[in-house]
This record gives sequence, structure tokens and C-alpha cells, in this order.
Amino acid sequence: MTRKNPTVVVVCGSRKPAPGIDRPSAARELLKPVLAGISDTGATTVQFDLRKMDIPLFDGRTAEEYDSPDVDRLTAALSNCTAVVFSVPAYWNAPSGPVINLLNVLGGASYDRTPDLPPPYQGKRAAQLVVGADPASGYLAAATFRGSLSALGFRVSPHEVVVGNPRSVGNIRVLTAQLRALGAHAGSGARDPEEPHSGVVVAEGTGA
Repeated sequence: MTRKNPTVVVVCGSRKPAPGIDRPSAARELLKPVLAGISDTGATTVQFDLRKMDIPLFDGRTAEEYDSPDVDRLTAALSNCTAVVFSVPAYWNAPSGPVINLLNVLGGASYDRTPDLPPPYQGKRAAQLVVGADPASGYLAAATFRGSLSALGFRVSPHEVVVGNPRSVGNIRVLTAQLRALGAHAGSGARDPEEPHSGVVVAEGTGA
């Protein structure tokens, strides 16, 4: 029997730049080597970008009840993918609002869930790239987002990259290699071993 080619959903959680501003988002730019790493494995990539999507504000409904084409496309892709990679901007020691809102919309209000039902994304593989405005924001946001993914049932990879500040990365070649390795791991289709989280890069300064 022919093995199905892995499919990786890649979600950019940045809404930058604002309309009329010609300045790239680091959370989006740093996904480029991740995408290259996924491509290296031959896996198929399905990309979503919050800047180009109309995600409703969470108000307690289930994902299906929003009747949102963008939400429906993303939930369908997540159901069918091998793994998902989230690029997460971080400010003020937490993940940015839009990307946390996305998880809330995808998961719904947990107090309405039947206790014996598994979480909505039980066993789905996930990895994260977190891009902070400063080292504390990157580190703390990574822990928060990892916890939220786990609560939704995702099997969060120990392979992650946290950039404390993209403007102060000392060795861009090392960072690019780690990002490409993150993508290759996501695209490999292999299950992650039970091991501590690894592959963390923290840079000093300001600007996600």
C-alpha cells in the first residue's frame, strides 16, 4: 500500500503590517526557511495567514456555529493534515491577541464540552515558532501557547524555535538552519519522542 504524502498546515499568526505601512512582519518572514524545510521532505504545505483571513472574535460559539468560510477552511485542513506549524508573534509577555483568539474560535468554550469526549485536536502533531518583541515575551508566550495547544489535544513537538527579538539575532545563519530543521521535522511525518523541549533561540532587544 502506498503511503500517503504528509501534509503540513502552516499558520502565520501575524496581522502586521497595518494598512498603508510597508514593513514586513518578522513572524511571517521567518516562516520562509520553515517552509523550505517542509519542502525538503517532499511534504505538501497548506498555508493560512491571519492577515488575509476574516476570523471572528470568539464569543463562546463552536467553530461550526460561526458559519465563517475562513474558519471552515482551516478546520477542514487541520482535520486532514499530518502536522501543523504555528508562527506566533509575542508582545507584553504573551502571544498576540489575534492568534490566541484563533485558538479560542477553533476550540470553542471548553465548559460546554461533554466530559468524556476527547479534545478537538486529540493527537494532531503541532510545532511552534514564537517571535517576541523581547526575550521575556518570547519565552513566556512560548510556554503559554504550548499549553493552549496541549489543552486542545495537539501533540506539541519538543522541537520549537523562540526568537526573543528578530532585530538582534547574532547569527542569522544559525537561526535560518534551526528554522529549516523545524520545517523538516514537521514535514517528516515522524512521531516526536517524549523528550524535553529543545531548539530554542533567544535574541535580545525589541521588535516582533
